[in-house]
Amino acid sequence: MLTNCHTLILRRLLGHGETPPLAEHDLYVYNVTPDSLPLSQEFRARETHVFAPPAGTLARYPKLLWVKCHIVVDNFCHYGTPAKTGQGLDPARKGGYTYRRGSDLVALVGDFAREMDREIGPAEAHYLAHVLVEIAVDYRIYQDDRSVALVLSGARAEMTEAQRREYVEGVSLLYGCEPAKVERSQGAPSRFYGNLYGVDSLFLGGRTKIVLRKLRLPFSEGNIGRTRGLILDAAEKVGDYPEFVGGTIDMLADRGAWAGEGSLAAEEQ
Repeated sequence: MLTNCHTLILRRLLGHGETPPLAEHDLYVYNVTPDSLPLSQEFRARETHVFAPPAGTLARYPKLLWVKCHIVVDNFCHYGTPAKTGQGLDPARKGGYTYRRGSDLVALVGDFAREMDREIGPAEAHYLAHVLVEIAVDYRIYQDDRSVALVLSGARAEMTEAQRREYVEGVSLLYGCEPAKVERSQGAPSRFYGNLYGVDSLFLGGRTKIVLRKLRLPFSEGNIGRTRGLILDAAEKVGDYPEFVGGTIDMLADRGAWAGEGSLAAEEQ
């Protein structure tokens, strides 16, 4: 799932209100790390959607648990289970919310691809449809509760210098890279989407770039406009997202089942 969904799930799981405590703002930054780092082009999604820390890392940097939480949620939305299942499974056979709901959007995606002069097969259309579900859910959350979108932007802005150092050190150890590589990635979301804090445009106009990038289409004004329409059409079909959010929180409530240093991987986007 994308940032609003991950943020909403974490906020409810931790029992935070509209404005989380300052001391725990940084947890939301950890939570979106697998998706935010690849926007820098120095990381690949297949690298960041794996949680396999060296022994003792989680004890030393306990907030890395919320990176793992992201991967658990991704697995649940794709497969319906906390762990990745069915390596190479056809998209039509994946049991998580985004693929099940995505089945309703395959025809819509196929029509859109043809309109954009791109030929895609059934499996690719279903994969892209599940991505569209994630984008549409994020947009619906923004429509329903704009405070969710402000949590992450506020968390990035309010992190103390000590929290930033801890984050960079912990994440670099988790992914086995130099701290400077993590440091350089911190402005990547705003560079990719434009102004990250322009939330009125991010969750519709900004997110068109995800679809266009996957179809290898330029970010032209016309393409962005047509893709906005696609997202709005998809948003009409994901009104049941609160059921997914509630089920995910219920699954995460049993921390003994997923927390800890045990390795875990998710489907990269």
